[in-house]
Amino acid sequence: EVSISDPLYKADNVTFNGNKVAKGTNVGSYPMGLTEDQFTNNNKNFTVSFVVTDGKLEITKDTVVVTINGNKDSKVFNGTEQQVAGYTVADISNELYTEKDFTFKGEAAIAKGTNVGIYPMGLATTQFTNNNRNFDVEFKVTDGELKITKATVVVTITGNKDSKVYNGEEQQVEGYNVSISDALYTENDFTFSGTKVAKGTDVGTYAMGLAADQFTNNNDNFEVTFNVTDGELEITPLAVTVDITGNKATEVYNGAEQQVEGYEVEISNNLYAEENIAFNGTAVATGTDVDEYAMGLVAGLFENT
Repeated sequence: EVSISDPLYKADNVTFNGNKVAKGTNVGSYPMGLTEDQFTNNNKNFTVSFVVTDGKLEITKDTVVVTINGNKDSKVFNGTEQQVAGYTVADISNELYTEKDFTFKGEAAIAKGTNVGIYPMGLATTQFTNNNRNFDVEFKVTDGELKITKATVVVTITGNKDSKVYNGEEQQVEGYNVSISDALYTENDFTFSGTKVAKGTDVGTYAMGLAADQFTNNNDNFEVTFNVTDGELEITPLAVTVDITGNKATEVYNGAEQQVEGYEVEISNNLYAEENIAFNGTAVATGTDVDEYAMGLVAGLFENT
């Protein structure tokens, strides 16, 4: 711009032999370089003093927003340390600014863990540094994380079973077998709060009473299903042989009716008593004349009670 103190003097009375351009690329102040000696008066009717104020180009910083998202992953517990690493530059608000214009100064962009839980990566805006002085940068950071979820395991509990013959005393079977679908899970990872014994004396089937709610998982790294088959004791009847021998007698004829009655019992096992036999006949043999008279005892007349 030109300002002249006398209207008789015109701008075309002046010649300029300099460069009236200020230019630059990066942020900063770039002078045009105007000086008084670059201006020459061509009108001899005037004595001219040139008062020069230099021009300049001011390039200011642009503001850019860099959006950074830490990587996330979900993994199932496997008994070893697992991890997720790195981050994604989701957006940069100015295409002139690139990932090469900033650095990450954190120890490592890694989230890692072993047990079930959520492990943050720990990303923060203070870990990112702008290296391009032409920009004012705002870093918007969303932290990354590793989520470790529970492993699914099936624990199969099978109660022991046994069959025993009645012996007059209390008998029992105890314990159970365990089968686990994942080798990382062991019997030490659960507790049992029931009674793992089936017992009885008389013939019959005696349940152990095992149930899924008696088993408690104590390892938070697993989602456990307990499949339980109850144990039992079966007591079967004792085989006993009872020998019944009808009494016999020889009498001399006397003209009157004579008889013999009763029978003898012999039992193969002393746990069985004669009182347990019901007799549904008549154990008598009668006769008058000379002959042999049968009592008529048969097995069908005797019943075990």
